[in-house]
Amino acid sequence: MTESIIYVTRHGETLLNTLDRMQGWCDSELTSTGEQQAIQSGKQLSKLSFDYVYSSDLHRAIQTRNLLLAQNQHSAHVVTPNRLFREVFFGYYEGLNATSIWASIAKPYGVTTQNELIQKLGFPAVRKLMHQQDPYNLAETYDQVMQRWQAGLDLIHKHTKDHAKILLVTHGTFIRTLADSQGIDTINNFPKNGGITILKQTDSRVQLIKYNPLC
Repeated sequence: MTESIIYVTRHGETLLNTLDRMQGWCDSELTSTGEQQAIQSGKQLSKLSFDYVYSSDLHRAIQTRNLLLAQNQHSAHVVTPNRLFREVFFGYYEGLNATSIWASIAKPYGVTTQNELIQKLGFPAVRKLMHQQDPYNLAETYDQVMQRWQAGLDLIHKHTKDHAKILLVTHGTFIRTLADSQGIDTINNFPKNGGITILKQTDSRVQLIKYNPLC
């Protein structure tokens, strides 16, 4: 049985994060704070010798990857960035004010925030609700996001050696979806910028063994 450890890192803070915008497939630069978050995560991981480095193909993830690797003492095989590891796509809502959007979606249910809505309906139902309320039905559902996760993890498993240490730089709601699927309570527990989630992958399963603390 093959087994690998995957260190899943959320990108550093971006301009759109600071402006409370829905940032899925739309993109923005890291702020100076975001750069420091990436550097700090890199310093904390600097003694780990990664065999492979994967990332989303969005610029903020690539920026974070590069800053993080610049702190590492070891060389690693950096794999071409892949769209499978992108953030959740928010469709029509991309770039709009997140607080206002969630207040609008949540209003018929007597609540005002995404977390309150998740607490009431569950995360899969909330992703489906955004998809249904999107005028173009472009926003990804929970199942669509998990299908991307599975395809990405299958890709990693197929192309890496046994007992590999792997770095994956990706995005907040993408990580949150995987954590929820593993039974983690993510209400008021969103992945931190620069935070590390650790997965153990074998031939038969993926197990989340650490979620969301800053390294």
